[in-house]
Amino acid sequence: MADPLIMGNNNAREDRSTGANRGPVDPAMPLPNHPDGLSVALLDRIVSERHPGTSVTHVELVEAKGLAQQVSTAGRARLRLTYGSGSADLPRDVVVKMVIDEPGVDSALYETEVQMYRDVLPGLDVPQIACLGAAYEGASERFVLLLEDLTAKEPFFPLSTLKPLSPERVAGLLSILAKLHARYWNSTDLDGMKDWLGTLLVGRQFDFLNAICVPAITQMMEESTYRADLVARTGWTPEQLWNGVIATHRYHEKIMPRTLVHGDTGAHNTYHLEDGSFGFYDWQLSASGCWAHDVHYHIIESLSIADRKAHERSLVQHYLDELARNGVTDAPDIETAMQAYGRAIIWGFTVGWLLCPERNYDMKIIITNLERLYSAMQDNDTLALVEQAQRELEG
Repeated sequence: MADPLIMGNNNAREDRSTGANRGPVDPAMPLPNHPDGLSVALLDRIVSERHPGTSVTHVELVEAKGLAQQVSTAGRARLRLTYGSGSADLPRDVVVKMVIDEPGVDSALYETEVQMYRDVLPGLDVPQIACLGAAYEGASERFVLLLEDLTAKEPFFPLSTLKPLSPERVAGLLSILAKLHARYWNSTDLDGMKDWLGTLLVGRQFDFLNAICVPAITQMMEESTYRADLVARTGWTPEQLWNGVIATHRYHEKIMPRTLVHGDTGAHNTYHLEDGSFGFYDWQLSASGCWAHDVHYHIIESLSIADRKAHERSLVQHYLDELARNGVTDAPDIETAMQAYGRAIIWGFTVGWLLCPERNYDMKIIITNLERLYSAMQDNDTLALVEQAQRELEG
């Protein structure tokens, strides 16, 4: 999904525990909401908790940006760390994702990403940006996530107005998703994550989207002739589109195996390095759900329309083959998979980019992605598949 609306959730909610799995936090050392609070003592504690034997002895604040200075759901600070003798060989240049002044979105997204980096990604054999430590504080809803600063490695972070990814690179990234999905394919391990990991239909992330989706899209249609015309092209109202998203998730939950999905697999959430390595980042929207949620969004948002038309089916087949290679024995056949893929596109269109405000991305980027998704909806009979799912659910 493009970064959600920059808005907080002021609704009261029950207090949540900040136990050990929430990060190294206690009342004597709260998490800050400004980079000046990233003290040696705090960073030493966060890093050493993940890397025992490592100590942080000095911190240099290089740069800090709040929400108003960048496209993001959180603030960013760039630091240069100095480590004590005997420490692990960790990057000195790091990027810290954190709340600066005010949160950009519901804090459920922050908690999810911290938990993914703390408890899930270390056990996955997939490419990932090095994480030095992560903490989430439930009482204040603040978080600190320390990641390697890739700047020196000359990374490429694609946006849709730049050159699209090649079908070969998309296939490589689908292999990564297949490995992730295979690990949690119908796994009871997902039950042990329920205190922080929602589904595509249940949890604080869904509640956040359910509250904002229809009114926000309606308002943006009033302010944008393009958005109003595009929605008119579908023949559906914003409410019908959002209800279609819900019906799709309900139907897939009923007929498809569940797994752990990244949740936001557009090309803009991939990194590509000069040494040929690549992978996904930004795990804020991870959830328990259907594999097609990740696969449709990555293929359609990463490729030109022409390449998507030419390679879409073969890329879905490649993904299914990769599932089998990673031990999945009950993956759907290609025809069933293409129906799930086609139905899932309603999420990418409605939530992924129709919900994205112009203050988050340049309108050229928004239009490019919406046109790609609209074209894919037409080619895959998305709305007809959604209507079929709604009829079967009602029956």
